[in-house]
Amino acid sequence: MKKIIGYLIAFVTMFAMPMAMAQSSTLKAGDPVQIELKAPAEDAAVFGGNYTISESGTVKVPHLNQEISAVGLSTSQLSRKIEAAYRAADIYTNPTIIVNMHNPTTIVPHVVNVGGEVRSPGEAPFRENMRLFQAITSRGGFTEFAKVREVKLVRGNKETKYDLRQIKADGSNNPFLQDGDQIIVPQG
Repeated sequence: MKKIIGYLIAFVTMFAMPMAMAQSSTLKAGDPVQIELKAPAEDAAVFGGNYTISESGTVKVPHLNQEISAVGLSTSQLSRKIEAAYRAADIYTNPTIIVNMHNPTTIVPHVVNVGGEVRSPGEAPFRENMRLFQAITSRGGFTEFAKVREVKLVRGNKETKYDLRQIKADGSNNPFLQDGDQIIVPQG
């Protein structure tokens, strides 16, 4: 009888440990999370999706003019914090937010492609708030043959040219990038 009870305790412990560990793990910068709003379909479609905790430890969600601090919180704590922010902003009166942590090994890496007259053409890891010039410098910067007056940013079917000599301190003419953007630096 004692042997059966011992096996039963071991069996229950084996399944309880991963659940306790999952509940106790906290979010850190770079963690991929899925955030879902339980609401009418049109709101949920705008809101739901995959997000990444920024390098500064925050996550930006739709409709709020603030970033939510996430580092050190559990997924359920982050859910409650986002719900409270929506209530405080009078956007949703009683939102239900569900935050799940993604397994980083199952996430496809987010990249921008940088090609042409850069020192090391190839993929650059995409980061939130990444700008055009940052992506180019992450691949070693321009070669001496680069035509910096006509750097092309290709997003989907749209191509836009930028003169990177005209970058201003306020970031104008140095656009924010999106995952999957392609940057082409022509030869001059």
